[in-house]
Amino acid sequence: MWILKGTLLGLWLFGFGTLARLYFSIFRNLPPNSAVDIRLITSATTQNYLWWTALVICLVLGSAIARSWSGSPILWIALLVTGLIPAGCFALFIALLVKLKHTTQGLS
Repeated sequence: MWILKGTLLGLWLFGFGTLARLYFSIFRNLPPNSAVDIRLITSATTQNYLWWTALVICLVLGSAIARSWSGSPILWIALLVTGLIPAGCFALFIALLVKLKHTTQGLS
């Protein structure tokens, strides 16, 4: 059970860490009514080796914390519920990518 809890905690840390990194590095300094190129977001996340390293570190850290400290059940429920925020942002991002791909294929 601690493996499941550790994975949940690691993904929770990683999800909110990714949201914070994107906000502070890209979105905070944008002027109103501006757009961000998708290549800028992917270069800051999936194409960056530090992002993948942070994923591994978060999973190891989450597993270590869950192994050494059981926590109350309300904590794990709260992590599960609040973990839906980064998961929802990721799902929205994927949906936008699919729509963009369909749109660009229709134009050529």
